[in-house]
Amino acid sequence: MRPTRLTARFHGTLLAIVSMTACGGGGDGGGTAPPSVASVAITAPASAPSFQTLTRTVQFTAVARDAAAATVAGATITWNSSNTAVATVSGSGLVTAVGNGTTQVTASASGITSPALSVTVAQAVAAVNVTPAAVAFGAIGSTRLLTAAVVDSSGAAVSGAPAVTWTRAGTGSTASVSAGGLATALAVGASDTAVATAATKTGRAPISVTQVVAAILVNSTGSDTLSTTGRTKQYTAVARDSQANTIGGTSITWSSAAPGVASVVAGSGLATALTDGTTNIIATAGAVTGQRAITVRRFASTFTFSPPNATITTPLGTQIFLGTVEDSVPTALPITWTSRNPAALTLLASSGTQITARAAGNGTSYVVMQGGTRSDSALVTVSGQAVAPLTATVLVGAGNVFSSQRNSSNNPAVDTIAAGGTVTWQGQGGNHTVLSQGSPSFASSGPAALGSGTYAITFNATGSYDYICSIHGGIMSGRIVVR
Repeated sequence: MRPTRLTARFHGTLLAIVSMTACGGGGDGGGTAPPSVASVAITAPASAPSFQTLTRTVQFTAVARDAAAATVAGATITWNSSNTAVATVSGSGLVTAVGNGTTQVTASASGITSPALSVTVAQAVAAVNVTPAAVAFGAIGSTRLLTAAVVDSSGAAVSGAPAVTWTRAGTGSTASVSAGGLATALAVGASDTAVATAATKTGRAPISVTQVVAAILVNSTGSDTLSTTGRTKQYTAVARDSQANTIGGTSITWSSAAPGVASVVAGSGLATALTDGTTNIIATAGAVTGQRAITVRRFASTFTFSPPNATITTPLGTQIFLGTVEDSVPTALPITWTSRNPAALTLLASSGTQITARAAGNGTSYVVMQGGTRSDSALVTVSGQAVAPLTATVLVGAGNVFSSQRNSSNNPAVDTIAAGGTVTWQGQGGNHTVLSQGSPSFASSGPAALGSGTYAITFNATGSYDYICSIHGGIMSGRIVVR
């Protein structure tokens, strides 16, 4: 029996050692193993949440427990939404509504997942927003298609919302609103409102109608041509909106684009002819203008011209012509004079009531007087004039001088030839050229100096041709008169 007791004691001791080793006891310092997660439960919210507005949030919490139902401290919780198009869940358990529908939210720790908690999103209509928020028409007859957004309390569009119906609130005297949301301006005023309704909610857009000037039509009666100084013409203007409706009571200011041709009274539109020409009579309202052209062409009711013809027989002889032109007021009108053949007769002036004509060569020429809307002419016969030669020679001297060989005129050297005649420049040494100046002109000799050479030009057209030396400028000058 003694050996049996020793064996039992031995086994008890061995069991104690094994037990201590399994528990980490003994003198070598072992610790206690952490408890394992046996279950995970969502603790908040207490019941399945339901959202009526997108972007709204609910904070979820969960706890992990071991097999003894004790909380496992420090357990890492992860979250999941089975349909993120309905609601999302963050790493901290914050659930956010995204779209209508239902999703299942679960929490997990160490591979253990909680029972799911349903989350429902069903948007509720909170408001109907009308665009534009207010309608301002500037013309009668204008239209505007309105739109309406059905939204929840966050301002998000409600998916599957009922259709919007449109009505009008007010007297209906200033605007109408169709079943499709088309607003139409009927008359000036602000007594009507567009109303959009969906799911017992309404949105409103007040409607105001004014008339904004978009165009101005300028009117007058009779011809837009005035024929006498001081004659007047009354202009009127009509302001219109963008739909071509007349706007009554618009303040108009008048002006003339060329007040020297015709003036206009700023407050009445009465235009007065002043002198020949064309201008626009302008009507202005705010920044909008309209205009109409007017022409002043004064009629010559008085027209005198003398003498009716003339003869000049003395060399370079002259003849005076007189003219008078007046309209019916009477106001003197401008007079212009021309010679039809300047080779025979030149005019010492081109305007005025008196001009002098001078003989230039044998032949005939008409002197024409123009005044207002009329003209007349006189035939002038010229004889006894010296016949211009067909040739001329100009000496180009080394002393910076152009000199006419025929008449010894210098700087300017003046020579007269007949049309078709030829002028020859004869170089006398030195650096000189022949450069045409003004109009009429002729072909210049070019940049090369004449030296002792010659340069010749045939002049077929009458006129006075000036020239200089391109090297020495105006200190060397000459003129060729072609008759």
